[in-house]
Amino acid sequence: MRVGGRLIERYIIRAVLPYLLLAFLLLTAILFTQQVSRFSELLFGTRVPLAAVGELAFAVLPSVLIFTLPMALLTGILIGFSRMGSDSELTAMRAAGVGTWRLLWPTLLIGGLITTASLYANLNLLPESARLLRRAGMHAALYKLESPVEPRSFNTDIPGYVVYVRDGDKSQGVWGRVFLYRQMQDGSIIIVTAKSGRIDSAGEQSELVLSDVARMTFQEGKGGDKGDYVTERLDQLRIVLDTGRKTILEALRKEDADQKPSEMSWRALSEYASSRTGTEGREARFLMHKRLAMSLTPLFFAFLGTSLGLRIRRGGRGLGILLSVSAMLAYYLVMLGGEQLARAGTIPPLVGGWLASIAMFLGALILLMSGRRLSVGRARSSLDVLKSEVGTAAVRKAGAERQKPLLPRFPSLMDLNILRTASLSFTLAFVTLTAIFLVFTLFELWRFIVSRGVSMWVVGKYLVFLIPMVSVQILPASVLIALLATYALMSRRSESIAWWASGQSVYRLMLPGFIFAAALAACLWLLQEHVMPQANIRQDDLRAQIRGGGVQAAAVSNRQWLASAESNRLYSYEYEEPGALRNLLIYDLDSQGVHLQRVTKGDFASWGSDLTLTIQNPRVVSFDGNEVRSEEKPLLEIRETVPPEVFKPASNKPAHLSADALSKYIKTARKREASTAGLVTALHKKYANPFGALVMALTGIPLALSFGRRSAIIALCLAIALGLLFWAVSGVFQQMGEYDLLPQIIAAWSPVVIFAAIGIYLLTRSRT
Repeated sequence: MRVGGRLIERYIIRAVLPYLLLAFLLLTAILFTQQVSRFSELLFGTRVPLAAVGELAFAVLPSVLIFTLPMALLTGILIGFSRMGSDSELTAMRAAGVGTWRLLWPTLLIGGLITTASLYANLNLLPESARLLRRAGMHAALYKLESPVEPRSFNTDIPGYVVYVRDGDKSQGVWGRVFLYRQMQDGSIIIVTAKSGRIDSAGEQSELVLSDVARMTFQEGKGGDKGDYVTERLDQLRIVLDTGRKTILEALRKEDADQKPSEMSWRALSEYASSRTGTEGREARFLMHKRLAMSLTPLFFAFLGTSLGLRIRRGGRGLGILLSVSAMLAYYLVMLGGEQLARAGTIPPLVGGWLASIAMFLGALILLMSGRRLSVGRARSSLDVLKSEVGTAAVRKAGAERQKPLLPRFPSLMDLNILRTASLSFTLAFVTLTAIFLVFTLFELWRFIVSRGVSMWVVGKYLVFLIPMVSVQILPASVLIALLATYALMSRRSESIAWWASGQSVYRLMLPGFIFAAALAACLWLLQEHVMPQANIRQDDLRAQIRGGGVQAAAVSNRQWLASAESNRLYSYEYEEPGALRNLLIYDLDSQGVHLQRVTKGDFASWGSDLTLTIQNPRVVSFDGNEVRSEEKPLLEIRETVPPEVFKPASNKPAHLSADALSKYIKTARKREASTAGLVTALHKKYANPFGALVMALTGIPLALSFGRRSAIIALCLAIALGLLFWAVSGVFQQMGEYDLLPQIIAAWSPVVIFAAIGIYLLTRSRT
C-alpha cells in the first residue's frame, strides 16, 4: 500500500461513503414513512389534491433529514472502519507510519460537508417546513369540510348534528337520501329528511343545501301533556353549518403574526428570545442552542465515529452497526435529558442545548487519546474460524455427494451456516430499526411530555406497547436486509460457487432462506393476531394521555346509531349489558327510504324469542302528509330483521382487531348498512401482510446472488429500493381499495403478486 500522496485518504473516503449512502437511504425511508403515516387519515380520508399531498411530504422531509444525516454519517464511518479493522488494514496503515490525524481528517472532511447541509436545514429549512406543515394540515382540513360525510355511515363531525347519508358520491360531494338529527338546547328535537343534498362553501361560511325536504319538530310535553309535533314540506332548505371553516381561515390569515418559536427563522428567533423573559424566553434560548447543536452534530459524529473506529481491531460490519446504534441512542437520550433540565430551569439553556454534544466530544477525545482497542477480536476470530470450518466441511460434503443422485439431506452444514448468519443479521437489523423508530417517536412526543409533565413510567409503557405495531412494520424490511446480507457474503466468498460446483441448483441454495422467511412470516401472523390488537388499544390510550393530558374514551357518548337496510329503519339508543336498550328511538322511513313515516320512543326495550324486540310503555308518532298522530301503548313488540348482537357497540379500528374479530365486525357493519370498503381492505391486508416477508426473500436472494460478487452494496441498494417501492405500491393499492376503485381483495393482494412476479423474474435471470 502506497503511503505517499493521498491514497490513504481516498481509500478511507471510499470505504466510508457506500455505507453512509446506504444508511442514509434506509434511515430516511423508514423515518419518512413513519412521519407521513401520522397524516394518512387526514390525507386519504378526504379529497385532498396531489399538490397538497406533495406539499405535506416536502414539509416533513427537513425534520427527517436533520436526524438521518448525522445518523447515516456515524453508521457509515463505524461500518467502514470496522471492515478495515477486521481485514487488518488499519494495522497495516499504523505499521506503515500513518498517523492518527491522517486517518482522522478524511472523515472530518465528510462531516464538515454534511454539517454545512445540516446547518442550512436546521436554520432555514426546518422553520419553513414547520410553517408549511401547519399550513398543509389546515388546507387538508379545509378539503375535508367540503364533504365530511361518508355514504352509509353516521357522522357527528358537524357540531350539534347527527347526519346519515344513505347514497351519494363522496368524490363530488353529492348526498342522496339524507337524514339529519339535531337536539336543541330547550330539549326539542328537529328531524330533517331530504332526497338529496350537498355542502356549499364560500368564504368563511358553509351551507348544507337540501332538496325535497321534510322537517319535523318534536317538543316534549310537561306533566301529562303529550307535547307538540310540527311537520312541514319544503322544496329546498339551506342550513348554515359551523364546520370550523371560519376558524381555519382565520388561523391561515394570522399565520405570519402568530408564528410559534419552532417556525421562526434564526434572526426572528433571536429577537424573540431577547425580548422575552421567564419560561418563554428560556425555551426560546434553548431552542436556539438546540438548533445550532443539531447543526454541528454531523461533525461531532464524524469525530466520535473515527475515534471508535480506530479502536476496533476486529469485528466486521456487524460491530460497526452495533456501536453506531449504541452511540446514537446514548447521544439522543442525553439530549432529551438536557432538554428536560433546561426547560425546567435546572440548568441554563446554553448547557442544556449543548450537553449531549459536549459529552460526545469529551468521550471521543478520551477514546482518541487512549491507546486501548476494543477487545472483540477473540470472539470474532472464533466465528471466522467456525465459518471457515463450516464452509470447508460443506465443500467437502458437496464433493462427496456429487456422485449421489439424491438431494443432500436437510439441514446440511451449509444450511445451518445460512440460518445462523441470517438469524444474526436479522436480529441486528430488527433491533437497530426498531430502536431508531422508537427514538424518533420519543423526539416527536417529547414537547408534550415536558410541557404536560408526563411521567417517564407512562412514556416507557407507551413505547413498550408500541413495539408490536413497529415490529409488524419493520419485520419484512429486516428479513430483506438479513437474507440479502447473508447471500451476498456467500457470493462474495465464493461459497455459492462451491455449492454450484457440487451439482446443486440455486433453488436448493435458497431453501434455508425461504424456510427462515416463512418462520418469521408465521411469527408476524401470531404477533399481528394475538398481541398487536390489545397492544394497540393500550398504546392509543397512552398516546392520548401523553398528548392530551388524559385518557380519551373510544366513544364520544353512550348513544349509538344503527341503520337497517331491510326495514328502512334507523335506531338511536343507549346499550346496556346483557343486551337491553334504553332511551330507544326508532325512525321508520317510507318505502323509498327518504322521508319519515313513524317515530317510536321507549324508555326500555329487550329481545324475546325469534328476534322480537319488546318495548315497554312506547309512544308512537305517525306522519301522513301534514297530519300527525300520537299513540301510547303499554307494550309494543316489533319483529326485527336485525339480530341483537348487531346493536352491541364494538371497536371499528382494524388495528384494534384480529382478522377473525374484524371479519365478524364486517358482517355486523353490513347488517348496519355501513360502508365496509376500508374494513374489507384492511382484512385482506392482514391476510397479505405475512407474505410480505416471503416476497422480500424472493426478491432479495436473487439480487444478492447476482450482484454479490460484484458489489454487495449495489445489491443492498437495489433490494432496499425494491422494498421501498413495495411499501409505496401497497399504500396506493390500499387507498384504491378503500375508495372502491378496485375490488378490495385485489387491492390488498396485488402488491404481493406483482413483487412476487418480479422476484420470480429475477430468479430466472440468476445462475441456476
